[in-house]
Amino acid sequence: METNEQALIPTNQIERRKTQDGPIKRLRVGEWLKNLGFISEFQLSEALTIQMETGKKLGEILVAKGYVAAKELQEILNLQEVLANKSTLADFSVDAAILAMVPESFARQHFVIPLVKVGRRLVVAVNRADDTKLLDHLSLLTGHFMVPLAFRKEDLEGALTTFYDSRHRSNSSAIERAIKSGTHETGQPQRQVQDISASGNSDAPIIELVNAMLSESVERGVSDIHIEPRETFMEIRFRIDGVLSKYLDVPKAIEASVATRLKVLGNMNITEKRRPQDGRFGANFPNGEKVDFRVSSIPTHWGEKLVLRLLRQKSIALSMDKLGFEEDHSKLIDRLLHSPTGIILVTGPTGSGKTTTLYAALQKFDRETDSIVTIEDPVEYPVEGIAQVGINSKIEFTFASALRTILRQDPDVIMLGEIRDHETLETATHAAMTGHLVLSTLHTNDAVSTVGRIVEMGIPPYVVSSTVMGVIAQRLVRRVCAACVEEYEANAEDRAFLGVAPDRPLTLVRGRGCDVCNMTGYKGQLGVYEILMMTRPLQAIVNRGGSTMEMAEEAHKGGFRTMIFDAKRKVIRRMTNVPEVIRVLGYGTEGF
Repeated sequence: METNEQALIPTNQIERRKTQDGPIKRLRVGEWLKNLGFISEFQLSEALTIQMETGKKLGEILVAKGYVAAKELQEILNLQEVLANKSTLADFSVDAAILAMVPESFARQHFVIPLVKVGRRLVVAVNRADDTKLLDHLSLLTGHFMVPLAFRKEDLEGALTTFYDSRHRSNSSAIERAIKSGTHETGQPQRQVQDISASGNSDAPIIELVNAMLSESVERGVSDIHIEPRETFMEIRFRIDGVLSKYLDVPKAIEASVATRLKVLGNMNITEKRRPQDGRFGANFPNGEKVDFRVSSIPTHWGEKLVLRLLRQKSIALSMDKLGFEEDHSKLIDRLLHSPTGIILVTGPTGSGKTTTLYAALQKFDRETDSIVTIEDPVEYPVEGIAQVGINSKIEFTFASALRTILRQDPDVIMLGEIRDHETLETATHAAMTGHLVLSTLHTNDAVSTVGRIVEMGIPPYVVSSTVMGVIAQRLVRRVCAACVEEYEANAEDRAFLGVAPDRPLTLVRGRGCDVCNMTGYKGQLGVYEILMMTRPLQAIVNRGGSTMEMAEEAHKGGFRTMIFDAKRKVIRRMTNVPEVIRVLGYGTEGF
């Protein structure tokens, strides 16, 4: 009985009493529901009054009143039954789909374990049931209402080890079983959206291993998965916040099987290993998130290299202010987007967040009064209320041909995924001159040089000056991890980089490194920007064929600030730090 006294159920959330017939005395249904937050005191009192008058079961009354769904009631009763028959938290059977709703690093740092989902509520084991900050964070993280059950920290530590270490062991187990079985996945291509589960119950070790990798990548916020063959093994790396880090080394014996499984998912030709291929598939994950994966394969010396790009629907549902735009930049963008015609360009290298910026800009338009059309290769993020067109080079349906067709569809706003050639650029400028607002991207290093690049691509200067309304150039820098952030007094190198006088007080931030940020000190990204407005003086310089240097000097006179300036002020405002800015942008001369 002493063991039972330390049994499951919270120390400060639900009363637990030692009895002769079991470790936990079951509470009445109404009391149990109220303690878990499913019904209020008033609703319970009302239902008890009705029960006294009618003699009906309390659960039936609560369901009839609509206070709780029948399915939820059954799940709650099942939870009570399970809890009453477990002696320790580690004995609780947690479904892998539920466990995946909270990242392992977060769970270990904050001593939290998701136990069961009941409707839109998630029952979680925590150390303190009154930690509202943690519960609010979990609610945002999972998209569910939190139902906390409090446990001793030592019980949570043991359960965390039991639950999460078993997940790591499953990868090794899958690899071992794949090697032993000699599994080679050669099934037919699957065209439907996949249901990805990290449960490890699949009969095929390769499928289990790939599913675990995909689930882990979504859980950790990965943007790209690199699967690269080496001489004696295959290396899998995750790109998180713009930086690659190792995830797993796979034995050479199952390298081909892993590649084949991914090509099957992507509906690619599994027998073709000599030519590059592209594929795509969608997946539903236990946390309710739907993710599209773009697969690219290319033959290398040691075998096929595959890269998977993760496209998340929620990643583009952002407003401009959440992307890192300062107030002055937001005002400039509002001015640009209120232009009835013209071209607005977003520039930067691959992976700098250009597409996200374009989609955030589209959120500012009224989809009921404006006809908005996008042309993409391929359509990455479906958006309600917008006509999205995917190009198909196999039938010669290119950006330029699609744009020419769309101009006959009476659009108000056109978003071009990318301007790649003279034909597309010429058609875009024609669209801008004939009364349309065109948003697109271009691969250039900065805003000012973009204007010269358009002229170099064969567009007459007078057309450029009259159609290009503005250029947004951007990069992504990592945010300092909020979980392990610490302040420090700026050193001489920081001050020299920022252009801050030695005698001026300056406190900056850095991350110590923790499980949340994988010991990097950074978690999440934000943009740094520069915005060039096409003013009349600039138009004059472009018309007469002026140099980029002349345009830059004139832009600065009008208040133009470079990306390095924007990055430095974000350092001053403690959003990122000097080493990260130098990594992304190098050194600059613009101070404060």
